[in-house]
Amino acid sequence: MSPLLYKTDASPPARTVMMVADILGLNLDMKEINPVLREQDTPELTKKNPMRTVPMLEEDNFCLADSHAIILYLFDKYAKSEHQHFYPSDKRKRATINQRLFFDCGVLFPRLRSIMAPTYGGKLTEISKSMIRNVEDAYRMLEIYLSDTLYLADDVITLADISVMTTMSTLNGLHSINEKTYPKLKQWFNNMSQQEYCKRINEPGSKQHIYGLKTLMEHNKQKSKL
Repeated sequence: MSPLLYKTDASPPARTVMMVADILGLNLDMKEINPVLREQDTPELTKKNPMRTVPMLEEDNFCLADSHAIILYLFDKYAKSEHQHFYPSDKRKRATINQRLFFDCGVLFPRLRSIMAPTYGGKLTEISKSMIRNVEDAYRMLEIYLSDTLYLADDVITLADISVMTTMSTLNGLHSINEKTYPKLKQWFNNMSQQEYCKRINEPGSKQHIYGLKTLMEHNKQKSKL
């Protein structure tokens, strides 16, 4: 039986897992979950994933949440020799990839979530100046990470790039990368956007996510005028 992924295409972390599974040639069964409607809050799913987040992977009686943990598990279990450059065995390269994954988890995605949460909660009508400052600060850090390598942890694409790309796709749609200020980040984003799996899996969901957030902000703005 194939592993089951609870996901929605608009979710950046879900798209990370979907792209890594695709790269590994792994067929996942998919179950659509609408986080806005809190479909993940059922007693059954809460027991499996107390964080009540999307995505979640279920394989036999094993359940795993958080996209970063999921892709590391999938790589450890299903990767073949031709995939090793995505997460090489060299300890320092692997540590660098891990750090970039933790950056996505602990810094970058929370700055996106700080925009998403009040938007979905019906409160945010436009991105505030403080939110923009936080996003710009994250762009600054990514620009520095790209100082010595073409990609975030190496001169080849790794799991870190795939994970960060899904978060950045939405952030760039809400507050675009300034090419003059962040030339390396802009080039990295363009390079990642050209990857076949990004075009096929990430781009449609990213467009859906951006459109949904902007539409909700406009709806919240109109509602606030009533």
